[in-house]
Amino acid sequence: MNYPWLGCAAAVALSVCLMGAPQAQAVDLKQTSETAKTVISAADRAALLPDSMNGQQAAASITKEQMCSLAVRLYASLTDTAYTDLMSRDSAKRSVCPFTDTNSADVQEAWLLNLTQEETGTFAPRELANRQQLLAMLYQAVRTADSGTELSENEIAEALYSYTDGAYVPDWAREGTAYFVRQGLTSGIGDNLLGIGEPISAEQASVLTYRAAAAVHTGRGASSTTGDISTIAMHSGTQAVSWTSSGADYYLLYFYQNDDFSQKPVYVEQTASTGSGAQEYALPEEIQNQPGIWYWSVDGFDCEGKLLASAQSTAQLTVTADAAQPETSLLMPETRTYTYTVPAQGFASEDTTGTQTDETVISSTIPAGMTYAGESYSDKVTRIFGAGASYHKYASASEAKKHQVEIAVQVWDFDNNGNKVTRTKYLQVHEALASSVQQIFAEIYAGKERFPIHTLGGYNWRGDGSSSEHCLGTAIDINWEENYMCTKSGAPLTGSYWKPGEDAYSIPANGEVVRIFAKYGFGWGGTWNSKKDYMHFSYFGT
Repeated sequence: MNYPWLGCAAAVALSVCLMGAPQAQAVDLKQTSETAKTVISAADRAALLPDSMNGQQAAASITKEQMCSLAVRLYASLTDTAYTDLMSRDSAKRSVCPFTDTNSADVQEAWLLNLTQEETGTFAPRELANRQQLLAMLYQAVRTADSGTELSENEIAEALYSYTDGAYVPDWAREGTAYFVRQGLTSGIGDNLLGIGEPISAEQASVLTYRAAAAVHTGRGASSTTGDISTIAMHSGTQAVSWTSSGADYYLLYFYQNDDFSQKPVYVEQTASTGSGAQEYALPEEIQNQPGIWYWSVDGFDCEGKLLASAQSTAQLTVTADAAQPETSLLMPETRTYTYTVPAQGFASEDTTGTQTDETVISSTIPAGMTYAGESYSDKVTRIFGAGASYHKYASASEAKKHQVEIAVQVWDFDNNGNKVTRTKYLQVHEALASSVQQIFAEIYAGKERFPIHTLGGYNWRGDGSSSEHCLGTAIDINWEENYMCTKSGAPLTGSYWKPGEDAYSIPANGEVVRIFAKYGFGWGGTWNSKKDYMHFSYFGT
């Protein structure tokens, strides 16, 4: 099976995170594969495995009753409730379960929690469960325990239709399957297949249940945004599309050749929010150069990657031949001229309007093959994850580490006498960004500001449920004490303050550091709406 297994150290740490001190092992799967032993043991210590699996062959398929047992235990874990307490609490309520072919408490509890597809009649508890049934039920347990979990139709389409059999996932399993793919919790069964209708073994089911629990537990607190997903109103033009603002930090635009989300989007573009009011995005050249009928949609996200708003439908877009533009220097970044518009400082409010513009040209050239401003979201995804892949998280620290390299960069800093001196800093970044990041710091070092850097970080695994780009190796933090991350009200979350002009280590909004990173296509956390992260530069803008 083509599974990115959770690393041993992560599994041990997460078992403690899920249930406190490790418990005595009670469920013993027979002939578990070497790669899964640590995770299976952690899942057992976290009280996620039912007694019915004790002594079962790891390769044997699970039944629908066992599937319910796993899902109910996952729900208990995610709500910080002991399984026995949950079952005792709901004992009387389960008595009205309408299933006529089972008295299983776990099946009845799954029905009570709205985890089952079946609502009345028979359940067939002894039938073998398949992959989509399990993923759908585990996802429903996650959603029931965490109401903030939701995917848009755009996200579902992008995830599923990267697989050969993605179009055949049943409607009731689409969102659950897409969730596990996007979270990096499964990569299918190999050969670019999700395994529609394939039986699921006890080992696979246990691992998937544990991963789902770990993803939620380690991701808790990542975003303060909860509540219903708001709807975005869209407007189609001849050379641009526009939509109403939703308070998001960035938007993803999806362009389709059909109108019902039944195929993977042909192009996906990302754009930062321009603040309050209408948002507008010029049609990508790939779209302009293909006249005809297109369909598009848009989602809005906060800086943690949490879905805030969605169009929830597609809008027709008619591209005419005269909309096509001649090739521009944007497609030849090694020869184009670069300028940067400085966003307004501070948070968007009634007292903050407009933007400042600095026409200073940082450099008239970008070396061929490197990242650049204007690089499409689709091209960025291809650069990091490979051709045909969709944006996703790495399943574990061990998988992420395979794609990281250590680089050395020269920076300016102060010596004990306050004089600027050259120092060498080391950081880990994604292998596909190494040359670009080295070029960025070379230009910062050669700049007129001689901006001082005394703390520098790149790749950092922050847990299996983290949405941070540091887990990908696509984000960089600079001088974190003097460039803090803060709430919308300015309360510190990480670091101490941001005082450009007072503290030399604080990054000016209109300075060379921000402009050089922007030149190479990196977003700055100082422009976010939901919070500010002045230390943070990221390739995908999150």
